[in-house]
Amino acid sequence: MKRLFVLIRDKLGDTVIAFQGLAAYRAMHPQDEITVMVHAHYLPLIEHEPGYRFVPYTSSLQAMLWAWRQRIFGRPYDALLVLRGFGKKVGRLARILPAKKRIHFLSRMPDIFQASPPALAPEEDARQTLIDPVVRALRQVSPGLHSPQALVLPALSARRTHSRHVVVCPVTDEVRKNISPADVASMLPGIRGRHPGMPIRILVRATGEQGFEVGKPILGADVLAFGSISGLLQELSEAAYYYGADTGLYHVAAAMGIPALVFFGPTQPYKVMLPGQDAWAVRLQTLGQDHCEMKGCKTPVCLQNAILLWSGGSPATSKYPEQCPLRAKEASAEIMEARPTQFAETA
Repeated sequence: MKRLFVLIRDKLGDTVIAFQGLAAYRAMHPQDEITVMVHAHYLPLIEHEPGYRFVPYTSSLQAMLWAWRQRIFGRPYDALLVLRGFGKKVGRLARILPAKKRIHFLSRMPDIFQASPPALAPEEDARQTLIDPVVRALRQVSPGLHSPQALVLPALSARRTHSRHVVVCPVTDEVRKNISPADVASMLPGIRGRHPGMPIRILVRATGEQGFEVGKPILGADVLAFGSISGLLQELSEAAYYYGADTGLYHVAAAMGIPALVFFGPTQPYKVMLPGQDAWAVRLQTLGQDHCEMKGCKTPVCLQNAILLWSGGSPATSKYPEQCPLRAKEASAEIMEARPTQFAETA
């Protein structure tokens, strides 16, 4: 029996992805003792999954104090794994905790994480999906581990009740992946055509976010603020279908077993959607395998055009930014609506 310490220190969707990789490890090694440190804000996502000891924290100081107690009073872990997390604070925590080997999912800080998988060449790294680095790290303690083909967290799935509405989640942490209120309005007739008579709820974190006002419906679709992770899970528990942006909310919906259609602009569907998911992606067909790293882009014409075309409209007249790597492809007037693996097959 091994004793593992796992740190997952990142955003919403990345927390779900990392935990799914860990769940694959747990299925192969049910006897192992696994301690998971995760921010208290994200604990409701995973706290009811069986077979783990969870250590929630609300500040770096709290995490460090816990680590010092383990150093003084605890036994060494067989392995310490950082499955999501970066920076000096992560390194300091790893140095404090007693462990026989230390592993970082991106092979960062090799002076601390000496048992990490070898760093990949740039071209290999560019082909990785979101879960690949997590699985590579876990294979340092379980070489035969298979990569999960779908997000399936049983305790989250068990929260689903009756399908009462369709959810639209348009807002992300990156402006270039956000869906504007005007673009949501253009989507609504198509969504209603696929789900006749079913109410549509547009979910945002707080009123005013990216122009969405709680209490001000868009073409009859209510705009609601979920506020907390628990509030989000409550809204998703009654969802028949997810429509929206490439955001962490999609990964939560997927882990709950909710079918989805996700709109992509600059990013690649097959990199963030696991192949066995009950999900479809929409993207401009002409973009092929092009992937844009311009995270500061404020005019995601590629995303806007994909939404307009899916909705039966015409591409926007807006020009792509001069520095946009997708600029040469702007003449396209066709979209691809397909499973994630079909986007990978165009490579």
